[in-house]
Formats: sequence, C-alpha cells, structure tokens
Amino acid sequence: MKRALLLVVVLLGAVGAGFALSGPCGWAGRVAGGGGCVATFALRDLVVTGDTLATDAQGRLVVGGIDYRPGRRRDRLQAQMVVATLDPATGAEIARADLGMQGRPEQLRLSPDGTAMAVSCNALYTCDLPGGSQPRETRVMLFDRDGERHWSGGIAHRDAPPDADGRAFDLGFSPLGNLVFAHVAFDAASGQVVLTRQQPLPDPNARLPAGTEIRLGDTALALDLPGGFIPFLRLDSARSADGDRIAILARRFSGPGKVRAAIRIYDIASGRLLAAHDIARELAPAILWHPQRDAVIVALAGKPAASADSALRLYAAGAGE
Repeated sequence: MKRALLLVVVLLGAVGAGFALSGPCGWAGRVAGGGGCVATFALRDLVVTGDTLATDAQGRLVVGGIDYRPGRRRDRLQAQMVVATLDPATGAEIARADLGMQGRPEQLRLSPDGTAMAVSCNALYTCDLPGGSQPRETRVMLFDRDGERHWSGGIAHRDAPPDADGRAFDLGFSPLGNLVFAHVAFDAASGQVVLTRQQPLPDPNARLPAGTEIRLGDTALALDLPGGFIPFLRLDSARSADGDRIAILARRFSGPGKVRAAIRIYDIASGRLLAAHDIARELAPAILWHPQRDAVIVALAGKPAASADSALRLYAAGAGE
C-alpha cells in the first residue's frame, strides 16, 4: 500500500514538474521565447495572414485566414479564405465559414451587432472572386456570418495606393453598421458607393508608424525594442476595452538576433510600461485584447502547405495573469 501511494505521489510530481517545464504553451514554446505565454489555442487548417482577429457581440473570438488546400496541379495550392469562430475560454472551434473565394485576407471587421463581416484583400496578392477580379485594385467584400457574400467592391490602386504591407485603406463600419468604410463609404445593404458625413467607428486595432517613440495624444511611449531589432514600417496595436491600456506588436523586418517579434503593453495615461514579451517566433500582423482575460492574443505565422495548421497565443497583459 505504501509503495502504491509513493508511486502515485511520484507520478503526480512528475506531471507537475512536466507542466512547470513546459507551461501552457509547451516546452518548445518556452524555448522559443514564450515565457510570458499563458495559453495557446490550436488553429486547424487555418493560417492567419493579416489583421483578421476580432471579437463578436457575444464575446467569441473570430479568426480569419487561409485554409490551404491541394490544387489541381501537384505544385500548386488553393488559398481558400475562411473565418472560424472560437470559444474564448478554451479556443474550441464553434463554427467555420468558407468564404467561397481564394486570396489573402488583410483585414476583417465585424458589424456592431456581429451579424456581418467586412473583409479586404491584401493588395499585393490576387483575390480570385468567382466572377473574376479587376487588376490593380483592392477588393472589399461583405459577408454574413455563414460566409455568404452579399456584395463585393474594388478600390483602384491609383485612388488608394497600397503600402509596402499591402494595405490600401483602413476598413471599418459606421456606428449603426449601415455603412462600410474602405477609402470610400459603401452602403452595407447594397454595396453601392454613397456620400456621407458619418465617420467609421474608432478602430481599437489601429496601425501605428514605427519609431523609437510612439505618441498617443499628449503621451509619449518609449518603444524599447531589443538591440538590432528593425521592425516593419507599421506597428500593430490593440486597446483594452476600457481604453486605459494599449498593446503594441512589433514584428522584425531585419537585423540580427533570435527575437522575431516583441509585444509591449503600456498604461496610456502615464506611459508606464506594464508588460514586455520578446518572442522568437514569426507572428502574423494581428493583435487583439482577450475579451475575458487580462491578456492579448497574437497569431503564429504559418507556412503555405496543404492542411497547414497554426495557433493563437495569449500573453499576459500585466501582473494579474
């Protein structure tokens, strides 16, 4: 009996030690700069490629990306655009919508009531609509949550030149959800371009110009990145629901070192740094505040391969996690 009890104690100790060494993001995650990671959610047959993380009106996570499928030729892949809805507590997939088109989604925004999805394509890649696409324009589409496309529109590159990352405009809804803003205003019901004095909802996930200092109103935030870390020209950001904090994601463009991305979280009023995470993994250009936890969500960058998987990671936003 004593031997049996001793064996149970040893096994429980081994399990606990194994979790302590591995953590919620796995042993490999900790070795790869995941020390501040508090959870990971697997994404099956889904690779995030843009600013396509959102929270719907019910507080569920909405993730847009690509389901890579074998093409007709062995050396080709179909980049099928999909949107998955996840349980924010467990990361379990609740629903998935196939958008019925191929391409590289660059932005995903939900209507205020959560029933519609506006999606724009990365202008550096081709979005193949079933009815064909026009060259040298950026596509924007409106879908319902089941993935049925209600309309699509195009913005010529000469009117809205895309930046080096492939973004031609900031995508958003009006406060009432009756308009979609994508360089111009589209009527959400018909897809027709309209004139309006309405303004889009403030984007809690705005992109910011990279620099050693970030200014938010009267507050200056010192962006202390690792030595030799040269970020992309734009930084991704996410504001907390109360608007008091901001999380900034910098992804390495070039420079020596193992750190591929850095997260910095600040108190906006004081500019005080609350949390810092250096990550030795490539990340997608997306960051989102978790709707239930004191943490931010980022997406690991995936490789284009048939049935490629990826993952979301949660990083602590302060001492509370």
